[in-house]
Amino acid sequence: MNKEVLEYFIKVYEKKSITAAAKDLFITPQGLSKTIKQLEMDLEAKLFIRGSHGMEATECGELLFARAKHICYLMDDLVKEISIMSGKDGILNVVVTFSTTIMVPAEILFAFSNQYPDIQMKLRELPDEYPLGDLFQEEAEVGLIMGSEEIENCDCDLIGTGEVVILVSKRHPLAAKDVISITDLQNETLVIKSVEKGKEHSLIDKCLEHGFTPHIVHEFGNIKTAHSLCEANGYVAVSVDFVEEAHHDDRLKLVRLKEKIPQNIYLVSRKRDIESKSVSLFKNYIKDYCKDKVERF
Repeated sequence: MNKEVLEYFIKVYEKKSITAAAKDLFITPQGLSKTIKQLEMDLEAKLFIRGSHGMEATECGELLFARAKHICYLMDDLVKEISIMSGKDGILNVVVTFSTTIMVPAEILFAFSNQYPDIQMKLRELPDEYPLGDLFQEEAEVGLIMGSEEIENCDCDLIGTGEVVILVSKRHPLAAKDVISITDLQNETLVIKSVEKGKEHSLIDKCLEHGFTPHIVHEFGNIKTAHSLCEANGYVAVSVDFVEEAHHDDRLKLVRLKEKIPQNIYLVSRKRDIESKSVSLFKNYIKDYCKDKVERF
């Protein structure tokens, strides 16, 4: 059994089809079927049965799948650690979320490659609500994220601060104030920024602490949608101060909250016994940029 065989098994498990898995792996169905049969012989266990929904894992297959992805990750990580020790950093996998590029623009990120041309950087930009936990365990080595410092097996450094703000049409009664309390939102219709599946927006927790459940009619990913709903429907948008400063709309009024709800930017890196030169250089580069930016203002 080797890593490639495990990856083949994982693909069949996920696709529930030899044919579909073979297509993704760019091999023949016959070759993949032979590999799975050989794996079953090596383990002396049946891993799949043909069910009404295709190839269904047996109890042994379920156990192998539960371990196989972690084994592949450990093997990749081992190769990476050895390459670091031998001085070969390879590709630097960087992930950023949409709102963080307001604080650290894309041109600044790509300027890192100009400054260090010997480091090949692969950059992925994802929605703020994208689930990043598995990504940092399996692929991303370093990145910029907003609003959370709870990613398993990662170090998080605070590099920028922000807070939740309220946005309303200038015709809305709340526009008469510069600062409001959470309780002022009790009878308002809210549109709120999307968050990762399975989590709640931090404003909801604050509302519950103050004894009411907010009336949320829409979760937005695009800030322009929130702006349009505020202007056309009189809704109240829940946003972030530095996002609104970057997407200023003259038709709307930004109102701050007495009860501060942080929405900070973190520099996240995967924990390793030995940190690669490329990760270390990237982290220092971002920290220096953010420090200089603060000093300029």
